Amino acid sequence: MKTKTIIFALLFSMIFSISMVAQSSKKEPEFYNWFDDQVERYNTGLFNGIEYIELFRTINERHKFFKSNEFQTGSIVYDGQFYDQVPLKYDLHTDELLFNVGYNYPYPTLILFKNKVKSFSLGDSDFSRIDISKGEQPMNGFYEELLMKEPITLLKKNKKKRFKRIKGNTIYYEFDYENNYILNYDDTFYEIKSKKDVLNIWPNKKEFINENFNPALRKSNEDNFWINFFTKLADTFTNKNEGEKL
Repeated sequence: MKTKTIIFALLFSMIFSISMVAQSSKKEPEFYNWFDDQVERYNTGLFNGIEYIELFRTINERHKFFKSNEFQTGSIVYDGQFYDQVPLKYDLHTDELLFNVGYNYPYPTLILFKNKVKSFSLGDSDFSRIDISKGEQPMNGFYEELLMKEPITLLKKNKKKRFKRIKGNTIYYEFDYENNYILNYDDTFYEIKSKKDVLNIWPNKKEFINENFNPALRKSNEDNFWINFFTKLADTFTNKNEGEKL
């Protein structure tokens, strides 16, 4: 049990430090952009991946990427180096991060090596790479940081499932979301799917959970629902011992 606690405590510290490093790095984007402009980005450590080949043709908006089928300007900590204003796409089907090198190069799009990606941001969304093979809730890949409010950390595993379609002589694919929400509390990770899962963690907060868990709000925007719910729940902890399982 002590080993498990140490592992998860270290992981929480890692997520927190990644967020702090990313926030600190974002304060100096002009310097990093100036540096990349001087040496040319393809001569930096970011130009390090494998060729991307599109295998699944799509013909509508049900694509496999995070928010947009187009490259988005983001930032990334790659192989220990921070890069800002980088054209990125996050493939939710394969859990891979793509980098747009440009059509002046043999491979215009690279798949960045996952083990070199510490964290990245797209728009207002921040992601961290987590790799846990042991414990009740194994975790591997990129996780979006939705909420970090003591004593709760809420993460989201963005995923899309592939469907093959045939229309006449045309074969194409559509992708639908299949997301998971992960909660870190008391050095343990839990997959959260329902009110029952929350009650299993905090049976002593049954009254609060029943009063504030509104399924109707969840249907309109699930991210906002979980963020608002767990923000309120975190506020109920008046000391570090409150919330322990009875």
